[in-house]
Amino acid sequence: GRGTIVGTVIGVLIFSVLSNVFVLNNQDSSTQAIAKGVIIVVAVLLQQRLARRSSTT
Repeated sequence: GRGTIVGTVIGVLIFSVLSNVFVLNNQDSSTQAIAKGVIIVVAVLLQQRLARRSSTT
């Protein structure tokens, strides 16, 4: 895929907010790791779908 500075900044902001929410809710580190992993997988799948859609049109 192709990365952009804007996408990187948005990703960092999402993970920072997510980490803060987990800390405020006293969640353990394994829950944080699972949630971050799920977000990464969803983002990759979404990017692949959007890339396919834009390349076919």
